[in-house]
Amino acid sequence: MGIQINGNTDIISATDGSLTIQGASGNLTGNLTGTATTAQGLTGTPNITVGTIGATSLNASGVVTATSFSGSGANLTGIAATTDVRTNSLVVSGITTVAAGTTAAPSITPTGDTDTGIFFPSDDTIAFGEGGSESARIDSSGRLLLGTSTANGSALLQINGGYNILKGFNRRPPLHRGPLFTKTTATTLSVVADCSLNGFFYSSATAVTMGTHTNNTDMAIWQHPTSGALVSDASFTTAPAGATGGSIVAGYHYIPSGRPTAVNSGSPTASAEILEYSIWDLTWRPECPDPRGMANIDGRFWCDLYLCGSTSFAGTTFSAVQSSKIGLTIADNSSPPLIPSFYGGNGSTVYTLTSGNNPGSWYNFFEVAHSFGKRFMFSWEFQAAAFGAPEAGSRGSDPGTVQWERVSKWGLAQATGTLVVWGIERVGIYTSGSNTNTGGRGREFADAPRAVFLGGAWNSGADSGSRCVFWSAEPSSGGNNISARFACDHLICG
Repeated sequence: MGIQINGNTDIISATDGSLTIQGASGNLTGNLTGTATTAQGLTGTPNITVGTIGATSLNASGVVTATSFSGSGANLTGIAATTDVRTNSLVVSGITTVAAGTTAAPSITPTGDTDTGIFFPSDDTIAFGEGGSESARIDSSGRLLLGTSTANGSALLQINGGYNILKGFNRRPPLHRGPLFTKTTATTLSVVADCSLNGFFYSSATAVTMGTHTNNTDMAIWQHPTSGALVSDASFTTAPAGATGGSIVAGYHYIPSGRPTAVNSGSPTASAEILEYSIWDLTWRPECPDPRGMANIDGRFWCDLYLCGSTSFAGTTFSAVQSSKIGLTIADNSSPPLIPSFYGGNGSTVYTLTSGNNPGSWYNFFEVAHSFGKRFMFSWEFQAAAFGAPEAGSRGSDPGTVQWERVSKWGLAQATGTLVVWGIERVGIYTSGSNTNTGGRGREFADAPRAVFLGGAWNSGADSGSRCVFWSAEPSSGGNNISARFACDHLICG
């Protein structure tokens, strides 16, 4: 059977399921089934538009354009000037669709390594697998996740594993004042939104899992090493459950009720609470190495909550006895402070009366402060730190130990009328006199060198108060009503 065109015989003919085109030029449309061949070839620039080719073979020269192709491709030859698309380049100008694949069997793999490659675990997500395990992915929000398939916050680069290149990176929210942790109730805390802490980004305010609180106790906030979860605990040496293997990123102090919020013990708090002024973190903290037992005074400087203890001894770990701790015997002339290791101490040797220099002198307490990375307060700093404590009165007897009493707004215990504390100011005018009471460490050339006392003592009566200042003591003086409370500068970073 044949089709004649313009008087020519059998231009198009079909025999036994085969279609033969004789010297055709132009367009041929329709469905071809069976075997399609060109006996003499298609000349010119013909277009063949085919709805369905159900043939076992199709031989054509020129360009074949297809909207899709299915099958193994084992018999396709001569495409894009190659001999075999399985082993040579395949140039596709349209869309190539592959299966989603899995971690164990990615949809795009190299020859001979079927469990390594690229797969698509969900909509708008690209993942990369190696040896049957996922190693990285780009999620639907454009976040690159390395070593994890679950995003933590909105950071565009998130890394999880044995080493985090962002570990130690901290970023405070723009123009944020204060620590990265805020007091949400009297006993709970939350990290602020839009901050980075130790390499973890917190896009929204995140609650801290609170530990068990005890009055007058320092608490550490631990961060889980992979999830970034935050857990508070009284231990500064062992990570709690929920943060196993983690590190300390912040801390605070828990206090009883009775802290005043106004001048002269006014408007005291009714319940135990987190002292908000004691909250510190890696970006907002005291400049000294050990931040425990301190309060930030209006963002200006930090001050010890408690008087120095006779067993306070600076160390290199949190196991050392801090300079500010409840229950210690108060260091004074009768219970001398320990000599710091920097100045020859061994943790048990104490200062003694030496060449006119008393154990509890300005000189000796200054060395103790220095060993903790701290200093004495200026008189104007003390006035601010002691605000809210009892005014124009004293307790009447030596307390002996560090106690929760006569508290200031900022949480300083025994702030006034308990024991006077050394201040940093010194005065001295030289005409011809000198002072040799330096413990054998040289001579001060001043007629009457003086160091300042602050706050008033237990026997100072109505003279005690936040503005009480004595300029009458020599720096070598000591007594059972003279102690020390240390301070340090404020550090903001990140």
